[in-house]
Amino acid sequence: MRFHRVMAMLGGAAALLLTLSASPAGAEADHFTDHYTVGFSQPSVTPCDPPLAGTLTVQGNGVVQGTDTGHTFALTDTLRGEFGFVPDDPALVSSSGHFVVQHRENVNYAQGKDFRLSEAQHTAVHLADGSSFPIQIRTTILFGADGSIEVKVDSVACGGQGAQGS
Repeated sequence: MRFHRVMAMLGGAAALLLTLSASPAGAEADHFTDHYTVGFSQPSVTPCDPPLAGTLTVQGNGVVQGTDTGHTFALTDTLRGEFGFVPDDPALVSSSGHFVVQHRENVNYAQGKDFRLSEAQHTAVHLADGSSFPIQIRTTILFGADGSIEVKVDSVACGGQGAQGS
């Protein structure tokens, strides 16, 4: 699924923008909470073996909370929702389910030239034939001192079977 990459990039982009607008040293900590919704439908490929091409539809609600002290920045983002996947091949079974994406980051501005963010996505897939299985995806977002951003898929576990990614 490309969903985890989309969410990782959204979280990473938000984090980068927030860290660039740090509070001045000595200022009172700035706290924020924001609720949001996500909804989209796009071509996608499943993360499990064998990969299947199809259309992924996602609906979800999330909450992001952050604290900026001027010296450090902390952010948590939790997105929960439901999805549906319809394979391009009509002979294959459609699936649906629910997911939770947890994104956490802590940045010390004095050490913020290179930093990484970790994310975990937990998905329960329910197939039209009544069977179900879990998917867990762990990603890392690396921010380089040169302004580069790299999203790495650390691992994908489908139905209890794990695979390492890159």
